Amino acid sequence: MADHKQYDVICAGIATWDTLFTGIDRDLMEIDGILAKGYFASSGGDAVNASVSMARLGLKTAVCAAVGKDSAAQLIRNELENDNVDCSWLYESGDFHTAAPVLLIDPEGERHIIRVPDNGNQFFTENMVSDELLEKAGHLHLASANVLRSLDGKPLGKLFARAHEKGLTTSLDASYDRLGNWMNNIEDALQNCDVFIPSLQEAEIYAGSSDLMEICRFFSRFPLQIFGIKLGEKGVLVTDFRESVRMPSLYHGTPVDTTGAGDAFLAGFVSAWLKGYDMTSCAYVGSAQSYSVLKAPGANRSAGTWEDALKLLEQNQIILKKRQ
Repeated sequence: MADHKQYDVICAGIATWDTLFTGIDRDLMEIDGILAKGYFASSGGDAVNASVSMARLGLKTAVCAAVGKDSAAQLIRNELENDNVDCSWLYESGDFHTAAPVLLIDPEGERHIIRVPDNGNQFFTENMVSDELLEKAGHLHLASANVLRSLDGKPLGKLFARAHEKGLTTSLDASYDRLGNWMNNIEDALQNCDVFIPSLQEAEIYAGSSDLMEICRFFSRFPLQIFGIKLGEKGVLVTDFRESVRMPSLYHGTPVDTTGAGDAFLAGFVSAWLKGYDMTSCAYVGSAQSYSVLKAPGANRSAGTWEDALKLLEQNQIILKKRQ
């Protein structure tokens, strides 16, 4: 990690205030009403989720996102400040509202999200991650490609190029692209990206193949240091294009809530990578961090600490190793 920097990592992307209802049957729309198993409200959004995990894992973390001047933004700030995440780079405006989705969690733990358009995430731009902010950090983690309409594409590429020019390492996380632009949204950014680990569903669409090795070959044309594929309950595959490692999930059984699990995995992976651990160890830490989120409702409330991750890995007889 860059000890001389104010921040180890900047987490940029979407911020939300989430309202969750758990135990929602899939036939909800066929009946006039339903009784939820539980109710939960907390901060969320890819950048917020990643920043909480990275802070709890011991990194000096700042979050950069666009929010409204409203109560939802204040609730997000309150939770982030409790985790010592620097919120001074949140961009506030009265021209839009803070994203506040409702998440319906089915009995299998899968989430179904109701969103309202014209929230701050739609107006997040490259310039909101200023040169001043980049110069204070060692790493840029862009957590929300494909859902930042004012940033995706060439502006995202310019942001990653600026980050590399200023000596930062970079990582990219992506969401499902409902507009179908896919590679057009991230191709320029991948030219200056160090770590990229999409989900299997996303990776298959990017590469036009369901074969894992073919997907890895597709992404080997980019100067990535680490590429991976999140395989859900089947674990993860990671590669540095010299060796590949596939490992099962540490979580067994039905998750309480899958919201934020992918964000937690990449946050854990990047945190270990910045601490100097090897690729396999980073994947284990990512899996441990994902485990901590899967066991409770909410996108980040139960995110574990570095000590929690080490304890879980020790229980599974896993020993972390530093890079050579």
